[in-house]
Amino acid sequence: MFGEIALAVFIVVIIICVLICGLIGFFVSLTALKKANRIADQLQQIVLNQSPKIMEKPIQIEKPSIEPGIIKETPPPVPAPKIELPQTQSIEQEYKIYSQSQKIAAKTQSVSLEQKIGTKVVLILGIITLIFATVFFLKYAYDNNLVGPLGRVIIVAFWGMVALVIGEITRKRGYGIVAKAVTALGFVMLYAADFSAFRFYKLIDSSPAFVIAVIITLMAMLYSVSLDEIWIAILSLVGGYITPVIVSTGENLPTPLFCYVLVLSLGAMFCAYYRKWRAVNVIAFVGTFILYTGWFEKFFRSQIHAETQPPRQMTIALGWLAVFFTIYMILPLFNGLVKKIKAQKEDVLLVLSNAAITFYFCWTILYSYYRTELAFYAVGLCIAHLVLLNIVNRRCPDDINLRLVLLAAGLFFLTIAVPLYFKMYAVVLAWTAEAVVLTIIGLRYRSYWTQIAAAAALFLGWVFLLDKLPMHRAAFTLIFNPAFGTWLFLAASAAICHILYRTNKWIDPQVKSILSQSLYLIANLILFAAIAMELYWHCEYNLADSNFAQTFFTNALILLFAVFSLLFVVRPLCPRGMICNYCAVFLAVIGSFVLLIGFSEVYYSKFIIFANLNFAIALIYIISLFVSAFQLNKQSQRDELIKPFAYIFAMAGIFVLFVLLSEEIYLYWHAKNKYSEIRIPNWRFLANMYMSIMWAVYAAVLMIIGFWRNKAFLRYTALALFGILLVKVFVIDMGTVKSVYRIAAFLATGLTLVGVSYLYQFLKKKGFFEMVLNDSLPEK
Repeated sequence: MFGEIALAVFIVVIIICVLICGLIGFFVSLTALKKANRIADQLQQIVLNQSPKIMEKPIQIEKPSIEPGIIKETPPPVPAPKIELPQTQSIEQEYKIYSQSQKIAAKTQSVSLEQKIGTKVVLILGIITLIFATVFFLKYAYDNNLVGPLGRVIIVAFWGMVALVIGEITRKRGYGIVAKAVTALGFVMLYAADFSAFRFYKLIDSSPAFVIAVIITLMAMLYSVSLDEIWIAILSLVGGYITPVIVSTGENLPTPLFCYVLVLSLGAMFCAYYRKWRAVNVIAFVGTFILYTGWFEKFFRSQIHAETQPPRQMTIALGWLAVFFTIYMILPLFNGLVKKIKAQKEDVLLVLSNAAITFYFCWTILYSYYRTELAFYAVGLCIAHLVLLNIVNRRCPDDINLRLVLLAAGLFFLTIAVPLYFKMYAVVLAWTAEAVVLTIIGLRYRSYWTQIAAAAALFLGWVFLLDKLPMHRAAFTLIFNPAFGTWLFLAASAAICHILYRTNKWIDPQVKSILSQSLYLIANLILFAAIAMELYWHCEYNLADSNFAQTFFTNALILLFAVFSLLFVVRPLCPRGMICNYCAVFLAVIGSFVLLIGFSEVYYSKFIIFANLNFAIALIYIISLFVSAFQLNKQSQRDELIKPFAYIFAMAGIFVLFVLLSEEIYLYWHAKNKYSEIRIPNWRFLANMYMSIMWAVYAAVLMIIGFWRNKAFLRYTALALFGILLVKVFVIDMGTVKSVYRIAAFLATGLTLVGVSYLYQFLKKKGFFEMVLNDSLPEK
């Protein structure tokens, strides 16, 4: 009993001594820094006061040695004695300056040593002592149950906040390194409080613990960047990456873990944007992949070789691997790309290490059972490095070493992908790859025959691929299959050739425009055909429900037309030229017919009018038409020849939307009657009535927009729709719609027409049409 009491008293005495030593060290460092700063200020003042005197003495000596009368009366040369005196005095003065500077240097060196000991050595000892004091306190309180768990955590967190406040206050008063170290101590104490609250005392769950750790890390990073203090950033990152290990419960929770790691990685990228801290980049990279490796080895590796395939968490493993690869491919080069400076060897090695580690995990996950998918990932890595190469080429064209490394990495992954994946289509791949290589060589050495050979190789690859049709003859894996991959490879090869021609500077501009547009057209049409065929055979072989398959293919085809029509319009993605404009119009016309014809076959049950997936997809296509019209109208400010294409897209959007709304109303009542238990005998009358009302409202909206935007063609379109509405009301509705519904249709049409008439009269009184006429007249 006595021994335990003595041991407890001894521990308490040790803790008190440690706390006292830590506080003494802290205050000694403050005093030493203050004294050192005062001595440094005094020395600086001595040097500043001495320098003017030293510079003034030769001037004061020279002035009395030359009399003004002699200068006026005696021409040059000046007598020799008058020149020798300043030289002798100058040598003596230089000796005085040298001896005085030696004394100042010796005194400064002595003060510098004292300052280093007082500010750094004592500071480090004091901080370490305080950290040990915190740990001893937590351990002793835990062993002896002196304070409750909540009280212990609150005490540590409180002193952590106090350290942050003291560090900030002392920083503003000039105690630079001491203040930063105290601030770092505060962050460490907050990490300790977070850890003990979760791990030791179970006061909070894992989610709040992670959130608190994220907040602490972000605070530390913002503080370190604002003060340009790398050690605080390193400390915060190390603490951030250690926290998941410490607070881990042993459960398989990859998504919260990787979201947390993503926050830390983005914090490191934030630091990289403002500061060139390679140590921070390395710590973030190592910490991220250590945590990923830990989860991979503990929870996922056993799933790879399990009997049930695919692994349950394969999407999570590959998805987060792609996220981390993207971040750490950019992070080492981020600061250099922003500031347009060359990358160092450490940055390049980090990029290569990131690629190697990523491919290792992809290989481990996919090689045994999914070699085709592994090849796709290799191609993706190749594309990523080539895209980064293009960015480096634009931002830092002088960084030849980095460009060569990125090019070599991209070619390596492309070379790996070919034997992994493309076995059945080796000939096609050989021709298309040769086309790209020949294009590069032909443009580099300005050889027309080599470029012609590249075009022939690309054409032969396409011919061999056509010979493999149809793409599928039985059930298959959507997208991840050799046939679709080969079509994508061919489209990518054409796109690469397009980029090569588009960025070349020595070709004639007109020839360059035609070739780049043609290759862009070929690449997009091949890609469109590949996706359309893949979806068609998917509906044919993989989907059992014929109604769902038909709806799925129609909607997918509509979305394809929407996307690819935009690809031929949006700049700078699409090259300038009339070929792309005509192709965009062609796709828009075909897509409009597909939408209007296929839309009547997408409903096979009751639905909510204007609030269903099929109508939303159709609206996306119509929005793409209006976006294309807007883009072309903006481009027409430079080239008036593009103006008609903008009108074509705008009119197509107006017409397709008008027909789509009519179809939606009619199909709603048709489905409601066909698929309901209770039939609606007058559903056709209701459909016609609501269609008439919709036509009136649609024409009125067009009229208002036409006046608002001062677009005459919109007003004429609205008037034409009113004419069609009148024909429908007086010819069709008179004979097919019952009296009640006929009254509603006539009433809506009449009120709308009267309202439009009043609008015209109102604008006429306001001088709208005179203003439009004056604007259209040429200036004198």
